[in-house]
Amino acid sequence: MTLVEKHPYRENIEKTFGTEEIGDEFILIDHIDTVYSRLTKILKENSRFNIQAARKNISLVEQIIEVEGIAGTPIKFVFDECLNENGEIINDLEAFAIYDAKNMFLNQYEMAKYANHLYKGKQFELVRYNIEYFKSQAAEARVPGKPRSYRLIENDGELFVRGITSVNQYNEYGVDFAFVVAMLTFHQMMKDFPGDNYAISSAALSASKLEVIVESKILKEAEGFGKVSSSTVVSTNDLGNASFKFLNIVKVGIQESRGFYIFPDSKSDYKNELVIPHNTKADRVLAMVKDSKDVIHSTDDFIDELKKVKGITTPDELRVQILLRLENSKTELKSMKNVKDLFNKSISNTIENFAKLLEMCRKAEELDIDYDLKDKLRYIISEIILNKKSKS
Repeated sequence: MTLVEKHPYRENIEKTFGTEEIGDEFILIDHIDTVYSRLTKILKENSRFNIQAARKNISLVEQIIEVEGIAGTPIKFVFDECLNENGEIINDLEAFAIYDAKNMFLNQYEMAKYANHLYKGKQFELVRYNIEYFKSQAAEARVPGKPRSYRLIENDGELFVRGITSVNQYNEYGVDFAFVVAMLTFHQMMKDFPGDNYAISSAALSASKLEVIVESKILKEAEGFGKVSSSTVVSTNDLGNASFKFLNIVKVGIQESRGFYIFPDSKSDYKNELVIPHNTKADRVLAMVKDSKDVIHSTDDFIDELKKVKGITTPDELRVQILLRLENSKTELKSMKNVKDLFNKSISNTIENFAKLLEMCRKAEELDIDYDLKDKLRYIISEIILNKKSKS
C-alpha cells in the first residue's frame, strides 16, 4: 500500500480489500517487485497536480528550442491566470504540451486539424492570431465559460500539461491506484481459486499511463495453436480521454518459446472486458474490479473461438493479409522493414504449416519496437487470425 499512501482513495482501497486483515500476506505474482520499483521511481521523479483555468486566460505559443521527449515544434500553454489545488490564484504559469493536450485544447475551438496543418507549415503567427481571437471572444462573453481542469506534471523543474478534463466529472485514479488495485485483485483470485498462479509478463509504464499483462501459469490446449495461457491486460490512462480497463487475452504458441498474444473480438458473446470510465466513483470502481473474475476467467470461451479459426483461411492467405495490413497501416509500422520482413516469405497452404505462421507471429512479438506500435501490431495479427474486420 506504500504506492497509494497519500492517494485520496487509500481508505476506499483498504475497506474494499480488507488490507489490514491481510497485511501479513505476500502477493506472490512473478515480477511484481520489478514493476513496483520502476513505478516508484517514475512517481518519485514526476510530481502530478492539477490547476483550473478558463479559456479567456490561456494562450498557446511555439518554442524554437528542442525539448527532450517532444517531437516537432514544442508548444507551450501560457496561463495568464489559474487556480491551484488550494484555490489560490497563480499568474503567468507556463507548461509544455505533451501527449494529446494540445489537440484537446484546440478541439474546444474545433480547430485542431487546421492548427496542426499551420504548425506543420511553420505558420505560427496565424495559429496565434486564431487563438487570441477566440480568447478575446471568451473574455467578452456575457456568460463566462466554465473552467477546465488542466492536469500537470513536473519533471526536473519543468512543467508539462498532460491532459484536460472537466473539473467535477472526472476522477483520476492514477497509475499507482490501478497497479495496487490490480495486484490485490489477482491476490484475491489466487485465494479464491487454489492453483491459480500469475506472472507479470509485460509492462509499459509512465507517470500517466500504465499497461501490464498478467499471465496465468496454467496452460490449456487449443488444438492447432498448441498450449495457450490466459492473460489479462490491465491498463489505465489519466490523460482525460480513456478508461481503467481489464481485458482477457490469450498467449499462444508457448510450448518452446515465449509465444505471442491474441486479442479477442470486442463483440464476443462472452464477457471478456471490464471498462470503467473516469466519471465512476471510487467505491463503484473498486467493487467492479474486485468482482472481475468473469473477465479474468473467460479464457475457455476464447479458446473455443480459436479452435474454429484454422478452417476459415489457409495459413499463407492469413500471412498475406497481415502483410497487406502492415503495408497499408496509418502508423509507423508501414515503414518498419524489420516487421514486414517477418511476413514476406510465403508458406505452403498445408495444415501443418499453420505452425510456421504462428512462428512468424511469435518473432513479431519479440521485436524491440515502441510499445504502442507493438500493441497495434498485436491487434493487426489478432484481427487477421480471428477473421475480424477493421478500418485501420
